[in-house]
Amino acid sequence: MLAEATTTELAKAHDAKGLIENQKIAKRGGKVAGDARKEL
Repeated sequence: MLAEATTTELAKAHDAKGLIENQKIAKRGGKVAGDARKEL
C-alpha cells in the first residue's frame, strides 16, 4: 500500500505522462517504500 501511495504522489508531483515516465516513477516509488520498510 505504501508503494502505491508513494508512486501516485510522485506521478502527480512530476506530471508523468506516458509509459516510460510512469515506469521510472514506479521504480522510484517502489524504492522509497522499500527503504521505508527497511527503516522500520
